[in-house]
Amino acid sequence: MLNNRGLEERVGLKTMKKYIFILFCALVILIPSGSAFALETLDILQKDACENRDLVKRYQADLDILMAREVKTRGAFYPSLDLGYTLNKLNHDTAAGEDSENDTFTGTISWNLFAGFKDYYTLKSVQNLTRAGQFKLDLIRQDIRLNVAMDFLGIYRSMENLKVAEAAVKLYDDRLRQIDLKVKVGVLKKTDFLKVKVEMDNALQTRRRVEAAVAAGINRLAFEIGRSVDAGELDFAIFNHLPEKGSVTECQKRLLSSRSDLNALRMAFAAAEMNVSASRASLYPRADLSLGYSSHTRDGFFPENFENSDDEVRCQAVISMNLFDGMQKYAVTRQARLEQQKIRFDIRELEETLKTELENVLLDMDVAFDNLIVAKAGTVEAKENLRITDLAFGQGIGTSTDVLDAIFGISRARFNLVTAYTEVFETHFRLRRLLEDF
Repeated sequence: MLNNRGLEERVGLKTMKKYIFILFCALVILIPSGSAFALETLDILQKDACENRDLVKRYQADLDILMAREVKTRGAFYPSLDLGYTLNKLNHDTAAGEDSENDTFTGTISWNLFAGFKDYYTLKSVQNLTRAGQFKLDLIRQDIRLNVAMDFLGIYRSMENLKVAEAAVKLYDDRLRQIDLKVKVGVLKKTDFLKVKVEMDNALQTRRRVEAAVAAGINRLAFEIGRSVDAGELDFAIFNHLPEKGSVTECQKRLLSSRSDLNALRMAFAAAEMNVSASRASLYPRADLSLGYSSHTRDGFFPENFENSDDEVRCQAVISMNLFDGMQKYAVTRQARLEQQKIRFDIRELEETLKTELENVLLDMDVAFDNLIVAKAGTVEAKENLRITDLAFGQGIGTSTDVLDAIFGISRARFNLVTAYTEVFETHFRLRRLLEDF
């Protein structure tokens, strides 16, 4: 009987394990993969923003238009085939007593053999403009990635400030209860309690404002990426380690080689150079070759000539050259050269602007790192000041004003530390945008 009971227990245990395994598999299947555990990093948010924003799609459409234009321009290197059919019918009778009808079928193949290399240079110009369009698209993506990074940093700053605000409220609340006890026993006056209560109310208002700042930052980030965002799913691990400073020489070298707006202007300059060469095509002769076939069928005036048919095959080689057009060809060439010169000025201006901006960003980064060192030291000093003040107040030596000053000092030091810490990353993101390192 004991053996049967043990057997039943083992069977029941196996059945229970089987049900638990089935339930676990069902939960794994029902829970969406990564939805409950995956955190949203900055890279994921930037990627979604570039995929969802209509602004990116708009510049992608511009690039597609340029690519279609390139295909169209390439068609000038191929022959052209034309077919035609014409049917004529008169509204009066002929001498033969029949309505006069005639129709014509034509077919023509034409091919430009030489046009002063205009087609070649025009194609090169369009290809350079297509590359410039790609650089403009990259530029917009970099701007959007910077906006996402700044909004992401803003949320992190607001959340850290919220921690500081909550800590300040807790400090005021703890000291308020201590002062309330001393007021009740007659050690302190009611005015001491009211002073701390006023400052605590101000800390509560600061906390509400910071909470609103967090919500506003979430809304801005949701707009940038084109979808909703949950603050609890944001991964701020990128802010656990400070970024490294950059070398001015190395950064400037990368700046002048990687900037999309500079490269777009360089491609536009190359396109303008090709346009100058294409404009000189009118100074050269033009050679065209055509092969045509026509079949003409018509009613005759006499029955024996009814439906006469004529077939013709014609091959033509035409060489033409304009000798004078009122100086128009020279004006076109001059205009193309001026367009090229204008782009050269834009390139030089942009290079100097970017160099200046880079120097300022690196200068701001140095200041941010220095301020961070000072803020860290200030926080340590404020903590020590609060500790000493609490000891003195507990022994009846300090006053409520000293306590308020100590709490205000530690809160301000913590806020300054958050500001200094996030300013380091702000200048870091600006530097990455300048170097297009996103």
